[in-house]
Amino acid sequence: MASTTDVIEALKYTYGVDQVLYLVNQEVVCWNMFQKMKKPMAGRGQFLMPIMVKNPGAWSGLAEGGALPSNIDPDTTEASFSLQEFAGLYNMSWKLIQDARNSKFAFQTALKMMEGGFRRRILKLINADLISDGLGKLAIMPAADNQTTITVDALPSIDLGMTVDLIDASDNDTDLAASRTVSAIDVQNRTVTISGSAPSGTAAGDFFCIENTTKSGAIYHTEGLLGIIDDANPPSGNFGNINRSTAGNEFWESIVLENSGTNRALTEDLLIQLEDAVREKGGAKLNAYLSNLAIIRRYHELLREDTFFAMSSPKAFDSGAGVGRDGGAQQKGTDGGDGRTVYRFSGNPWHVEPYFAANTIIGLDTKHFYIGHGENAVPRPVSEVFDGTPFFRQTSNATFEVAWYWQGQLLSDNPAAGAKIEDVAES
Repeated sequence: MASTTDVIEALKYTYGVDQVLYLVNQEVVCWNMFQKMKKPMAGRGQFLMPIMVKNPGAWSGLAEGGALPSNIDPDTTEASFSLQEFAGLYNMSWKLIQDARNSKFAFQTALKMMEGGFRRRILKLINADLISDGLGKLAIMPAADNQTTITVDALPSIDLGMTVDLIDASDNDTDLAASRTVSAIDVQNRTVTISGSAPSGTAAGDFFCIENTTKSGAIYHTEGLLGIIDDANPPSGNFGNINRSTAGNEFWESIVLENSGTNRALTEDLLIQLEDAVREKGGAKLNAYLSNLAIIRRYHELLREDTFFAMSSPKAFDSGAGVGRDGGAQQKGTDGGDGRTVYRFSGNPWHVEPYFAANTIIGLDTKHFYIGHGENAVPRPVSEVFDGTPFFRQTSNATFEVAWYWQGQLLSDNPAAGAKIEDVAES
């Protein structure tokens, strides 16, 4: 009798799934939110925005035959932005390509697997930039932790196998651990394990970033929401080249509701203050909230106070005023999902970004925040960006490389159309 081992060469494996599985969170909520509001930036990748900061003319009551009011001249300024370049590579060995070429389907599967995995990494890292403060922070330490397994304060935007630097937050420049490989990520306990020896001299606020991308005078990240929606200049430099510290530039600041670093409970009053801040300072109407999952759980607790009984059936406020929630499934940040949840406040949707900063809520009028990009709106292989460029690029080894390219920037024409609550208790 012929056994399986006798005819193994003639058999094909039967897989229980139709694709290679990736079992890690793939959500890119902010990327998907701002994908809907993209603007091409032509020319040299610059975006200029003239702003009137002082209205012209004077208007005053006067006595009969009295002197006319003195004229007041208008004043303008200009915000200027430039695109940040990004590039990426992955390679495939000659053997892998040749072996896969024996079957059209195997070749397509190999390419699809590589491209799918690389796309996940790209979007996760761009998303990390969008929710940071301009320094591309992937994870932040809540306290000193001089070990190779380091506790961070929120779900880290880090993939297994990445090469990262641990940066000293006191100068946003010094490497406390340089070019370390991430060997483990514990989601539940919020720890990241790195290769090499344990760092020393760490402190609260120190952060991980992609290696060699955050140095004094050489920061290779887009602007981030936490830096744009703030009352101080981002640590990466003046947003739009307008210095918020200069008297008269207060129009370029957002309102921040903080509690001097001491966490306090989330209240409905705080959320109403956030909405009022956007209206008063930015002349805008808040239409979206953004936070992490822990904050949503605290918001859920608020809803218990707004539950009442009618005809023996529990009901919740659902009129567009105050706190409330509406039916439907919670939307994840994959496959174009923008993290919209069943929760609302004053009729405005609450989006959950799992990787968002700890103890922080942002409210914004999304019409004033968008992604600027170069010729290609999303990262693509250079073969699709530049004419005559091959998809596979020969290397000095027995491998081919595939290069991807993108230019992008997170822009705002009115930072005061967003506001921020800090120091919100998560437990």
